[in-house]
Amino acid sequence: MLELGSGSGRVLKALARPGRTLWGLELDDGLLRLGRQAIAALPSSSRQGVKLLRADMRSFAVPRRFERVILPYNALYCLLSPRHAERCLRAVHAALEPGGRFAFDVWNADRLHEEGLAPAEDEDEVASFEHDGRAWRVLERCEPARGAQRLDVTYTYVPNGRAAARSQVVRQRYYRSTELWELLKKCKFSVKTKLGSFGGVRLGARATRLVVTAEALP
Repeated sequence: MLELGSGSGRVLKALARPGRTLWGLELDDGLLRLGRQAIAALPSSSRQGVKLLRADMRSFAVPRRFERVILPYNALYCLLSPRHAERCLRAVHAALEPGGRFAFDVWNADRLHEEGLAPAEDEDEVASFEHDGRAWRVLERCEPARGAQRLDVTYTYVPNGRAAARSQVVRQRYYRSTELWELLKKCKFSVKTKLGSFGGVRLGARATRLVVTAEALP
């Protein structure tokens, strides 16, 4: 399996098992360093099949093909133009074995596109993790940015104790579901599942998430 935007290695670490081949692709040097630290902490039998590469998911090539490629947790929205998204999907197709599956999840942007983004008054807690023996909470604030369907998403990392919080802004461009189906079709994918949650909820107009698997066609 190949993960795009593998970040700090959270997903790869959870999936690593003896005998599994897992590759992660990450562009940010700081996140890549954290990912390598996370994998190095695994038992040797689990980390042997894990490999991390520094590369840009907008245009990448790998020397082998995979059964699965995943793009988790809204990372697709970091592709800031349809052209970048298309280039990424074509690279994914080239990295998959015939009939291989591509899976991604994003928050469902259809309702936001119709109603607009409400002013951000509070930050939402979206995750928690431990690093260097300290517990951290991750808060998220989303605000409109210049450009069509553009957003600035601020993540604030709040530690347990007296250490200072840290923040970073991630620029995103959301895609409506119809845009995603068109891009997948254009890049030779057949959509197999469209869900509104990881729990298997059927995708509907009020679904908050979009969880998709697609098969690579010849």
